[in-house]
Amino acid sequence: MIKKSLLVVALLTSLQADKIEFKNGAVLNGKITNQTAVTVTIDISGQITTYAMIDVNNVHVDQQIAPPPAAPVAPAPVTNSPLIIETGMVLHVRTTSSASTSQHRTGYQFTMVLENELRAKDSRLIAPKGASVYATVVSSRQAGRLVGKSEMIVTITAIEINGKKMAIKTQNINILAPKSAGRDTIGKVAKGAAIGGLIDGSDGAKTGAKVGVGLAILTRGKSTGIAAGTLLDFTVTANTLIN
Repeated sequence: MIKKSLLVVALLTSLQADKIEFKNGAVLNGKITNQTAVTVTIDISGQITTYAMIDVNNVHVDQQIAPPPAAPVAPAPVTNSPLIIETGMVLHVRTTSSASTSQHRTGYQFTMVLENELRAKDSRLIAPKGASVYATVVSSRQAGRLVGKSEMIVTITAIEINGKKMAIKTQNINILAPKSAGRDTIGKVAKGAAIGGLIDGSDGAKTGAKVGVGLAILTRGKSTGIAAGTLLDFTVTANTLIN
């Protein structure tokens, strides 16, 4: 009777960890729950049975090392952190309207558009290409009829993000015209200045010239300014939190 029950149980529990080997050759796999000098108890799929040690040849208790804990899952990237236009970011823009010392005074505002997407350090999009950018004339000075030089200073004051106009701060760009003192002076200024492009007064602008921060656009007439279609780079000078 014992042999028959042992064979049936052995077939049902062949994948269990602990093992009892009987003197008659039968083997039971299960979980040893108790063992004394007289008896051994095994749990086989919830069926608990006790056998006399006199019938047992050997008892094997599984001593396998517990598997190491699963490696911690890396937290998903934080996506709810605030977007920030950070100091040092460069806005690549193209003017869509013009500004001139002969027509526009300090405080005049004109428009530009982003030439490239503006993205945060984690690559999230802050503003798409084509987003509106707003510039302001910080200073506008028209040269006199005979002496002096025309000068215009501009800066970006706002950018449109998600339909809202966000105030930002950038470095200024100076647009200079040579002193009205003859051809010799004009030549010296042109050679000494970092020229991004030439605007040729009323004859039209040489547009598309890229101008970096602090560079000058020179004119040959008394007036100076920025024509529509001019490429400019402005560097952000203060962090701006995007609401």
